[in-house]
Amino acid sequence: MSATIQIKWHHKKFPIEFASIKDLEATTVKDLKTHIQRLTGLEPSSMKLQAFGAFMTNDELPLSVYGIRPGCFIKLIEACHHKKDHGPPVPAKDHPKKAHHHHKEVRNEEQELIDKLQVLKTKVDTELAPQIKTYEKEVKAFLNKSEKTEKEKKAQIYKAAYLGEQLMLILFDLDAFSCGVHINARQHRKELVQVTQALLDKVDEIKSVVKNIVL
Repeated sequence: MSATIQIKWHHKKFPIEFASIKDLEATTVKDLKTHIQRLTGLEPSSMKLQAFGAFMTNDELPLSVYGIRPGCFIKLIEACHHKKDHGPPVPAKDHPKKAHHHHKEVRNEEQELIDKLQVLKTKVDTELAPQIKTYEKEVKAFLNKSEKTEKEKKAQIYKAAYLGEQLMLILFDLDAFSCGVHINARQHRKELVQVTQALLDKVDEIKSVVKNIVL
């Protein structure tokens, strides 16, 4: 039976799944940080992990020493994290031409933000959404099979975990994305968050159905 823990980061949470409770208990803090690095891009040296109000300070100890068990929440804190904030534009009062130039710079800055958001949107629309649609069909075919194996069930669960991780990476990028005073960029970001979260909810729902199958 697989075992899952939840990592809390930036007011969001994402699951990390282990093949069994024994694997979870034997995983070291260092191993967990390496896994989190693959999901978030953070360096392990910048991570602080907290469970039950106490920091997990020894990277070599297994999670079981810190009382981590399936369903537990671990808080991820960045030791050195600085978000870029463009802040409000400084008014150009000296000359009408300067004001026009400044306005043009602000528009160019917003377009750059929208272009960056479009890169993430393209990944969601052209890569992840089609994969999730295919996965949904595969699960339906699996559910309709008269005979199902544990191996097939685990394969479907692992695929859901992978898709969920990819969607969480998009949400992490969006969470760290600062639009400043740019209203259009903010709206683009908001819409992409909603689409990505809806896909994540769908994957979690399908995964739950598969997990509850009795073989």
